Amino acid sequence: MDPYSPAPSPPSPQPVARPWWRRPGFVAMGVLLVFGGGLLLFGDPSGGPGGGVAGAKGGGRPEVPAAPSSVATTSTPSPASTGTPSASPTPAEPPELVGKVLKEARGLADGAGYDVVTHDASDRDDGQWDADGWKVCFQTAAGQRGGGRPVLDLGVVRVESPCPAADGEAVSWPSMPGVAGADFVRAGEMLEAVGVGKVRPESVYTDVTLPADPSAWRVCFQDPAPGKEIENPQYATAYLKLAPPDAACPEEPYARLRPEPTP
Repeated sequence: MDPYSPAPSPPSPQPVARPWWRRPGFVAMGVLLVFGGGLLLFGDPSGGPGGGVAGAKGGGRPEVPAAPSSVATTSTPSPASTGTPSASPTPAEPPELVGKVLKEARGLADGAGYDVVTHDASDRDDGQWDADGWKVCFQTAAGQRGGGRPVLDLGVVRVESPCPAADGEAVSWPSMPGVAGADFVRAGEMLEAVGVGKVRPESVYTDVTLPADPSAWRVCFQDPAPGKEIENPQYATAYLKLAPPDAACPEEPYARLRPEPTP
């Protein structure tokens, strides 16, 4: 053997067979399957339609509610929502209440948008407990109550009473007229004119009986006296002493027309 001849090459090792899961084709296929599964599960990263679970359920991204329109309908807030008290309606002109019974006057004032306060228009300062028993003599404006409705101040007196000449003054009651010399019918008319509620006739002579109809008899004396003030004349009684038409009036009441014969 030639000592200078090259040594023979060692034999090449036999190739070792790779496991099936490490083979290049299988690895590439696995990569593709993993990538495709990711797209299916998480959707297209680009945001396109048809990706991911949303695409599987509805064909696109979940819809987002549209933003409210920037053009809003303007409405006037109610007083209740703003907390601002509503203004009272403007009342009409105050009604004329003078001469009305207080109960009726209050109703008329309320209907026109007014509240009412009252006081005794005379100098007596009586309380007005019964609205049916008082009438209005004076009315004045009295401002407002706490920004509410306007107020009318009514000066009132009893229904049967005349109104005073001015608010707060004494009531001027009628005076008894002088009816002496008038017949009974005329005297009754004069007394009725001042409100006297009752007239009681009597014979001026103790010995003469008053007839059932004394219309033609004349008045000789009267009580109350002429000129006397009659307070609440509707409750007053006038007493009239009458003489027959054919007899003169005596000097004083309770006389005799025919004097008794002297013994």
